[in-house]
Amino acid sequence: MLWRTVLRSSSATWLAPLLAAFVALLLSDDLTNGLTLGYWPSALGAAAFALPFVAPACATAGAWEGSRFTRGNAAHWAPTRSELGIALPLLAPVFVLGAVGMGVAAALTISAGRPDGGMPPVGMALVWLVILAAHAMAGFVLGKRLPLVVSTPLALVLSFVLTAYPAALEPLWLRHMVTGGTSSCCSLDQAPSWQAAASGVVLALGVIGACALALTSLRRRARTYLISAALIAGLVGSGWLAYGLPADPVSARATDQLQCTGTEPRVCLWPELAQQAAMIRENASDARARLQRSGLTVPGILTMNAHPERGALYIGSWPAPRPSEVRAGVGIALLPPGPPACARSGGSSPGADAYEPTAAWLALTAGAEPQVASDRYGQKAAAIAARVRKSTHDQQLSWFNRNNKALRDCTTRPAPLPSSRALETSR
Repeated sequence: MLWRTVLRSSSATWLAPLLAAFVALLLSDDLTNGLTLGYWPSALGAAAFALPFVAPACATAGAWEGSRFTRGNAAHWAPTRSELGIALPLLAPVFVLGAVGMGVAAALTISAGRPDGGMPPVGMALVWLVILAAHAMAGFVLGKRLPLVVSTPLALVLSFVLTAYPAALEPLWLRHMVTGGTSSCCSLDQAPSWQAAASGVVLALGVIGACALALTSLRRRARTYLISAALIAGLVGSGWLAYGLPADPVSARATDQLQCTGTEPRVCLWPELAQQAAMIRENASDARARLQRSGLTVPGILTMNAHPERGALYIGSWPAPRPSEVRAGVGIALLPPGPPACARSGGSSPGADAYEPTAAWLALTAGAEPQVASDRYGQKAAAIAARVRKSTHDQQLSWFNRNNKALRDCTTRPAPLPSSRALETSR
């Protein structure tokens, strides 16, 4: 059959513009919500949100083509070609349909995220295509076996349920087996988890292998055994890769991508922030100087690496920071990143109440605007911090050291506010 005939007669041809319009008009807000500006993995990862809608379209079109294959008795009219050899040209427009749907989704996320540095992770797109091919082939086999009025709606519903519903189920790692787990990727200091992506690919390859075997001329018993083996291998391999992964599977970004300048301090930023690098370094350096004048010890390396080396301080990772956010990030980096081990094991931590006022005090001391401290930690905490800052240098340092210790153990109680008499003396 000529390719122009295949394209003209395929259900995917008339379904493609409908799918493109659906993605562009109805999914655009969800696709572009929460993007990390300027970062390629985030732009392509967000596009994976469209998979539960594009995959059912491929499955439905595949079922339609499978039904046409049976109704046209194609195997009888081309006895020298295998069913798989006949099916692949019929499925080619369906594969293109999936590529069009995900291409529209990617175009929306890329235009909103505006990534401008580095190379796009094309492996993410390959994961989508393999998963979509599995849905298309499964739909074809279903359409070949069942009547059109049954196979097409069944393929649509099954495909949507299998891609969309595992995200709402426990255990959490089930969702990565069907979509590859890239839709929640990534902040600037994170990279995609290729283990989750491999899980989705392995299951999809198992389904593709099983469908390909179903279209061969092997003996029925041998074909049944091989199909079962392909599906079991896909499920076991995919489950083994996904098992234990969190809801948002990401890995730490390679630190050799950081761009570091300066000496005191040395500030290390991700390349996507090149246009704002001067502003970030200026405010980070000034914030460090202010904290040092308050008597605090601040390391000489300020970095956006979430797992800093010894002698470095993680100041945060923002896609579009404001000066006050940078200053606040340098300040609160001096606090512990989480509750103490004794509190995580079930013990009570009386110092927990000290975190917000202490963080607000550090942000204000580093030169952040009062409104930033109020928005982040609440008006009450910002008011306490502002009151502490009216006391003497030694009183403020003592208050911070007591609260800092309280945040690191389960025995120290937070420091009380300086007395009114002390505040009057400081004036």
